[in-house]
Amino acid sequence: MGPFTQIAKDISRSFSPELPKELGDLDAHLSFIIPKVVQYGEDLREEKFWLSKRWKEVRDEDGFHEAILHIFNPGGEYLLSLDGNLISGKWRQLGSYNSLIIEINGRSELFDLRFLNQDFMVLTKHGDQARKGMRRFFFVVHESASRAGGRELDWRNLMEKMFNAWRENSVSVVGWLFFVLVIFAIIYLSLT
Repeated sequence: MGPFTQIAKDISRSFSPELPKELGDLDAHLSFIIPKVVQYGEDLREEKFWLSKRWKEVRDEDGFHEAILHIFNPGGEYLLSLDGNLISGKWRQLGSYNSLIIEINGRSELFDLRFLNQDFMVLTKHGDQARKGMRRFFFVVHESASRAGGRELDWRNLMEKMFNAWRENSVSVVGWLFFVLVIFAIIYLSLT
């Protein structure tokens, strides 16, 4: 990333709102963030964004400390790593829909894509999971994006990182216009 790109991101962030702190749990954060970032996402046809990558599962549960990785390989191979122990299964896309069928241990589940970019994948299991007392969203992060400064990021920091996809894109034009106006004002004032 070049210095001008970083300046643009900094300007965009300075003009965009903060992520509300009172949202509560992971599902509430994702419900707030997804409508804002979905236009900056990809779909399952863009396989380079999600195939052959190590996707780390993220939950907001206090006792959740397992290292769970989901790996979708070409040809429909699905690997689930639970603290390094592998279970294999299959995945397939449901027609032209942005939906995945994941089969593991004789059980098949249908997931709909809600958001995908190079760092995040958010799925929802089809049906009303809240009615059953289940989590609404299935949230995974590319393993390399789950760390910063040599430490693992918690789910709240990952929400901030995902929210940045909106912050850095939504106000960039306004930010640049403001930046240019400020530069012109400085030049004008220095000449007078």
